[in-house]
This record gives sequence, C-alpha cells and structure tokens, in this order.
Amino acid sequence: QDQHGSLCCAVLQQITEFHSRARWRPEMASVALRRLPKALATQAHSPFRGVVSEASLHGRAPPPLPHYPPELARVRKRVINAVVAETKVGRTPQIPPGGYLPEENEMWQALYRRVFAAASEHACAEYLEALETGAAYSPEHIPDIEHFSARLHRLTGWEVAPVGGAISSEQFFALLERRHMPCTQYIRPHTKYAFTEDPDCIHEMLGHLPALFIPSWAKLSQAFGATARRLQEEGKEEKLQQLTLMYFAVIEKGLVKENGKVKAIGASVLSGSGELLHAMEHTGKHLPFDVDLVMKYGSTDESDFMEWFFVGESVDSMAAQVHEWMDAL
Repeated sequence: QDQHGSLCCAVLQQITEFHSRARWRPEMASVALRRLPKALATQAHSPFRGVVSEASLHGRAPPPLPHYPPELARVRKRVINAVVAETKVGRTPQIPPGGYLPEENEMWQALYRRVFAAASEHACAEYLEALETGAAYSPEHIPDIEHFSARLHRLTGWEVAPVGGAISSEQFFALLERRHMPCTQYIRPHTKYAFTEDPDCIHEMLGHLPALFIPSWAKLSQAFGATARRLQEEGKEEKLQQLTLMYFAVIEKGLVKENGKVKAIGASVLSGSGELLHAMEHTGKHLPFDVDLVMKYGSTDESDFMEWFFVGESVDSMAAQVHEWMDAL
C-alpha cells in the first residue's frame, strides 16, 4: 500500500506539471524536423521518425496528437505495472489514482484512428473484420480488460492476461498454450506514436487481440505455445530459437497476398502505423514466405523496423504452412 501511495503522489505531481504546459501540436514536429539532419530524423529512436514516414507517404503533416510526454509515460508505466502484478487473468487492473488519465485515453483515441486509417488501406480483410466486428472496440477510451476478456472468451475461448511489459519467451509461450494472450496496460508517449520498441497496450489491443477472432490465427498462436513446451521438454534449444524466429516473421511481422496486392497481418506491423507504412513503401524488402528464407533472413530485433518482411499466399495458407513446419520440428 505504501508503494502504491508513493506512486500515486508521484503521478499526481507529474499530472499537475504537465497540465500547465502547452499541448502537443504538429507544428512542434515541423520545427524540430527543420533543426535536425534528415538522417537523424529518420533513425529508429528519433521521436520524429513516424512524422517523416507519414508525411512522406501522404504528402501532409499528421493530425494533432495529445500531449503525453515520455516523463509522464514512464511514471504511469511504473504505477500501472505495480497493480498489474497483482491482477488475475481476465480482470481489470485497479489503476490509481482513478483509472486511466484523460491524456492516456486521448492517446488511445488518436492512435486508434491512425491505426484504423492505415489498416483500412493496408491490412488484410480478415484483420479488418476481426477489428471491427470481433474486437469491436470503442475508439474513445482504452478498453476495460474484464469486459473485453469476457467477450473474447465467449467468442474464441481465449482470455486476456494483463502483464507488466515484456516477459520471458518461456512465460509468453506458456500463456499462449493456455489461450491466455499477454497484454500490457500502459500506453506509449506521443513521441513514439508511430513506432515503439516497447510492447504497449496499442500493440497488444490493436495487434494481437483482434487477430484472435481469426480462427486460423488463433489456432496458430496456441500451437506456438504447445510446440514451445514440447521443444523445452525435449531439450531442443536450437529448435526453440527457430520457433521464436518464425513467430516474429509471421505473427508479429507477417504480410499476405490479397487480390493481387500485399496486405498486413502481423501484430507489430499493424499496431505501429510507422512500420506499416514502411513495410508497404519498401516492396524491395518483401520476400516470399518460405521456411529457409525465414531462418536465413528473419530477425527478433525489436529496436527497429524489420529488414525483411515475409509474404504468404493468404492468411489461412500461411498458418497451415507454419503448422506443418512446427509438427516436423
């Protein structure tokens, strides 16, 4: 209780400080970009990287963002993770001082609309249907976990497992086998709106969770968990590393063909508008989905955009290929 009380005090101080500042406006990014060398502005960890990508693709500056700076986001992450550690599967964390801040829900509103706009053009039909009719989120506020998890379980058999950030691969795959999708509860700062290496609730709720309403993808996610346990029991460490590589290539970063075009299905690509636009702009980085190519060119590096993206013939056929490969491991 003392720890939570001190965290509440810290976050209230941060809220007071940041409410007194001017709100984030797109012209702030424009000024900053004029002062930065182009190479620096497009680096992976530049806070303005997504601005460059979206502006170059659409020919205009992105719409305004809420002011939710990194300093406040770091404090809130600590507060939220402290209560998430005590939260059971399918339950809503009791986030102090009274749930999500207005700034956090405003970030959800802005990012939901950005992701939806980019996905409407570049996501596969299965994902769009799953997002709109399966997940059926409100664009106005971060979803309540207990309410959403009950819906998810009723329709798919899966539940949401609140977690405090990245967990070990062993923990992650074990949750998947039980049909518990890990889900962080904090949200990224505005400086990383288009790409973040830290898996926040945007990544989980707009990437992984909607995909569970796609039957072949939900079955594949559980199979990754079951295969990981089998390989651990058999002591096949090298095969486990290959499994993780395949997970990133398909579940996180996968692309598929649809009516003669390439569309996205990977959670990381879909939930990060910067990486989605990057993947679609750079068609020279597309490779046909093939196990040997994944093992040779795949990566689990989350600090930057993928060097190569793997394109399956369809969502269901890609899932079937991975099942066949996992069975032979």
